[in-house]
Amino acid sequence: MRVFLRAGLAVIGIVTVTGLILRATGFSERLGDQFRRPTGFAGRIAAWTMPRMFSWLYTIFAKVLDLQPEDEVVDIACGSGVFLRKHASHVRRIAGLDHSEIQIELAVRENRDRVAAGTAEFVVGDATDLPWVDGSFSVATSNCLDCFEGKARPALEEMYRVLRSGGRAVVGDDRREAMEAAGFDRVSLERVLWATLTTGYKD
Repeated sequence: MRVFLRAGLAVIGIVTVTGLILRATGFSERLGDQFRRPTGFAGRIAAWTMPRMFSWLYTIFAKVLDLQPEDEVVDIACGSGVFLRKHASHVRRIAGLDHSEIQIELAVRENRDRVAAGTAEFVVGDATDLPWVDGSFSVATSNCLDCFEGKARPALEEMYRVLRSGGRAVVGDDRREAMEAAGFDRVSLERVLWATLTTGYKD
């Protein structure tokens, strides 16, 4: 029993010291930047890792949205397009926007059959200035409000704009502060944070 206790304390000590070193050297902040806007070789690793980290969140989004064959879906901060490939393969049309060229390159590759068929498009762009006309989609989604670099509220307004009447959306983040900064005052869990919207959303 004493051996297990010592081993546990050693692991806690190592993790704590490693965390302090990463924070002191600024590495943890640079790593966070790579997850928000992947660039270079490290960015490709981050882009490959993210869909695997957030697959549980994709499943929640898909369940809440209940996507139908007639839906046209836009994913803002779409990353490498894995959510659309795995959970929206049966819908009429998909579109994705991300501010990372690496992510869009991967999203096009991930959904190449649909892109070739003309039922998918992926663009590098700004979430606060979407390149689609009003009412273009029946569904809008984003699982990374923190990716908008402090511009979550105008990004949500743009998502609302491209939704057609009766459309639906789901947005979320795994950090409470990101959700609260976007204007959500009711978040359900400490770490698994998501909120559903409809075109009647006001606050």
